[in-house]
Amino acid sequence: MPVVTALRATRRGHVAVHVDGSFVCSVSDSFVARWRLYQGRELDDDALVQLRSQASAERVMADAHRLLGHRARSRHELRRRLLQKGHDDEAVAEALARLAGDGLLDDAEFARCYVVDKRGLSGWGSQRIRRGLAELGVDHGVIDAALGGAAAAEGDDAELERALAALRRRGAPQAPLVAARRRAYQALLRRGFSTAVAYAAIRRWSGEAPPDGDSS
Repeated sequence: MPVVTALRATRRGHVAVHVDGSFVCSVSDSFVARWRLYQGRELDDDALVQLRSQASAERVMADAHRLLGHRARSRHELRRRLLQKGHDDEAVAEALARLAGDGLLDDAEFARCYVVDKRGLSGWGSQRIRRGLAELGVDHGVIDAALGGAAAAEGDDAELERALAALRRRGAPQAPLVAARRRAYQALLRRGFSTAVAYAAIRRWSGEAPPDGDSS
């Protein structure tokens, strides 16, 4: 029957568990206490399998909490980072399900906060926000809902006002106006504003009034 042959403290504050002279896993002090591990304890084969599984689950949850502690993340992004740390897919899937059940992993809430942050702090337009969320693996339906909810709360002219504010921070357009408008247009597109919003903002910024019925 397998026997615990050593419990050794690691530099990271964990305990390395050795069974029959071989390293098995690294766990927390609370895990050692919960399992009543001590040198010389016998573990049958089923218990050893369970020990490995629970140790893996503890490690992946610790890494997940640490990553979420730095900043909010989408489910896709968190999964990718955990896999990069060497955790197996099954353990990661279980951790994500547990975090979601605890309300700590919610793509809809993540998307809502992302929209508010990128609009308010970064001055991004909706198209760039959409691309950013898509790159983080957020479902298109969730993105639509987040952007739609924000638009409804802000009003129809909010996107235009953000674009205009970005232009005003550049200062008044300098001659030659054609070149100034071209640079402004490219700057707004990089920020993720639509063509229609960019044109409308530039017209107002440069003091032009659009002709009746002209939406270009």
